[in-house]
Amino acid sequence: MQITIPTGRYTVDAAHSSVTFTTRFVIARVKGTFTDVSGTVEVAEDPAKSTVSAEIAVNSVHTAVEARDEHLRSADFFDVANHPTARFTSTELVPDGERYTLRGDLTIRGTTRPVEFDLYALGSGTDHTGAFRIGFRASTRVSRNAFGVNGNISAPGGPALIGDATDLTLEIQAILAS
Repeated sequence: MQITIPTGRYTVDAAHSSVTFTTRFVIARVKGTFTDVSGTVEVAEDPAKSTVSAEIAVNSVHTAVEARDEHLRSADFFDVANHPTARFTSTELVPDGERYTLRGDLTIRGTTRPVEFDLYALGSGTDHTGAFRIGFRASTRVSRNAFGVNGNISAPGGPALIGDATDLTLEIQAILAS
């Protein structure tokens, strides 16, 4: 089902949006969330000309283990003292039925790399306050080492315990500017 989204400038609603990541630790997956996200979505008449820009306060990382969160904030991983934000700026949106490919530049820890998200529109509608909202889900897999997030430890005589491949999932609600 194709969803029609009105044109205009939308602002990310941080209270109803999430940015999550998962990566391997030993043999299982560890999940985390960034709780401070902001950004805008510009929906154009021609969907392919729509744009997205977003910013994440990296110190908002939350994995439910405070010691791990502090380690992730350290110079071993995100180095939030020197790189407090991660940024995404879209460069291309390619519609393909219900799915879109969202391409852009992702900057983490001062390193910018091109990334490609699978993007799906989740819906749109007016909320209880009269604000018009849109919703999206976007996902991708990145190499954390490619962004300089390469802290790791090894098992005695064994391989690195933390995987390089990291899955990012964004569940975004945005509000049409009045």
